Amino acid sequence: MNQPHATALSNCQTKTFAPGISWAVLPGDGMTLVYWIFEPPTCGDVPLHQHEVAQGGVILEGSIVMRYTDGTECTLRPGDLYVVGKNVPHSATFPERCVLVDVFTPNRLEYEERYAQSA
Repeated sequence: MNQPHATALSNCQTKTFAPGISWAVLPGDGMTLVYWIFEPPTCGDVPLHQHEVAQGGVILEGSIVMRYTDGTECTLRPGDLYVVGKNVPHSATFPERCVLVDVFTPNRLEYEERYAQSA
């Protein structure tokens, strides 16, 4: 996707991803940006998973506990940045409401398509 100008995505465009989870997705040239809102306890935990794309992000509000299969875990708070390499198994829990932005590269086409097709 080659966009000659910046594209804005306002907060009013958040949609329901799952119970307790809202999101907004902005496709880019070689990456997908996702704005997430997790509302515990309804949102539950993100189970152990991995994906073919690299992921990075920043916590905007609240906190998240990231866990890895080697037993390490890291609590991230507002302003903290993170990177998860492609095919690295990870999971997450939310001790409180958490707002974050993920950037996936290359694009997570399944997220872009699901968001575009959601109500």
